[in-house]
Amino acid sequence: MNPKLPADSLVSPAHRHALRQLLAHPRFEVLPLDGIVDDAVAHLPVGATVTITASPTRGPGPTLETTEDLASQGFRAVPHLAATQHRVGSLPHTMGRLQAAGIQEVFVVGGDQADGLASRGKGTASQDAAFASGWELLAAVHRLAPELKLGVPGYPEGHPKISQRTLDESLTQKAERASCVVGQLCFDPQTVSDWATGLRARGVNLPVYAGVPGAVGSARLLRIAGRIGVGDSLRFLASGKAGLAMRLATSGHFDPTPLVAGLVSKGDVVSGLHLYTFNALKETEIWRQRLLTWLEEGDH
Repeated sequence: MNPKLPADSLVSPAHRHALRQLLAHPRFEVLPLDGIVDDAVAHLPVGATVTITASPTRGPGPTLETTEDLASQGFRAVPHLAATQHRVGSLPHTMGRLQAAGIQEVFVVGGDQADGLASRGKGTASQDAAFASGWELLAAVHRLAPELKLGVPGYPEGHPKISQRTLDESLTQKAERASCVVGQLCFDPQTVSDWATGLRARGVNLPVYAGVPGAVGSARLLRIAGRIGVGDSLRFLASGKAGLAMRLATSGHFDPTPLVAGLVSKGDVVSGLHLYTFNALKETEIWRQRLLTWLEEGDH
């Protein structure tokens, strides 16, 4: 896949430099499925940050196992820990596994039933109970492993089941202990820019990673985006008004180039990229390397 940009895109040396910086060390998100560790070894740079999702149907086991395997191969593995999947009594064992694997960062979410909800009660009553919210799990992880970096989710377009007020209050609360915010998948650079700027205006000064699709099959990407609740930016794409926000290569894969270029054009609003690869590691890394080469050649 060759990067698709109009002739007048990124003519500014500052913009080109900023895009190179974003592309240099992105976070690659993967699903904990069979073969993904081998794919990462084959296609990703050694030492890359790879985040591993929490499967709502398979439980935390595959996430933890994939995390350990990726860490053993030299990757900076970052497991997703979902409040709905972890128990008060078993969390110390889980944290012990992660410590033994040399994990330095985890990504804490509420899960399908509790994502984003800030608990204000006295905590979970039973050792066998799941955590009631992402905040409760975040606080428990911090108590058990205060040295860990803690990532939390953010929602540039809101959440289909949680009010914006609740999301704002929850993120403000979590920011007291979190080390970064990772944005949900979004196709509109302006929406991401407005969201990140709004976070800073509310006093959330954590590094913000923009959630960007990798070079994923276009039909699959649109299907997933609809299912996870990507809102206005998906309709923006489907309407045909998106212009450079969407480009599909002849292979039928999404080309993220106009989207990341659009982010750069908004100024210094995000700290990095979080690539939702949906396990299309080979295609995503080919895209990234070709765009970096294109940028380098344009500077000579």
